[in-house]
Amino acid sequence: MVNANDNWENCFIDGLNVTGYFDIQFNPDPIYSPGPRVTTFKIKGDIGNLGASHGNVFSNYAELSVNYVSDPEGNNPAYLFPVPPGQKQFEMEVDIATHSSVFQNHVIKFRLTDLGEDIGCVKFRRNAFTH
Repeated sequence: MVNANDNWENCFIDGLNVTGYFDIQFNPDPIYSPGPRVTTFKIKGDIGNLGASHGNVFSNYAELSVNYVSDPEGNNPAYLFPVPPGQKQFEMEVDIATHSSVFQNHVIKFRLTDLGEDIGCVKFRRNAFTH
């Protein structure tokens, strides 16, 4: 289940059918144009029943990947953040400055994984920046 800023897409097309709870809120929306200003992403997650092999809590290997996809040449920035382990739920906030390789037409994909299992995934397709 996903709760997120408006106009989000699920990741079914990517072959990911996830059942954990995932909440992404960010400001500003759309993100800032490339430069030093940062977009603040507030992220909440719940492992649901996907962590049964390790007690239904996030392991030491849980991570959140944030991928910006816009450049057909493949110069797309990606970031990886560890998720606090030992809990069923987590909250975190990350600030990311938009990389110079991100174009106005872009997709930001958030993917939550733990021990190779997909827990949550959501994508935001945008065609503008906040200046």
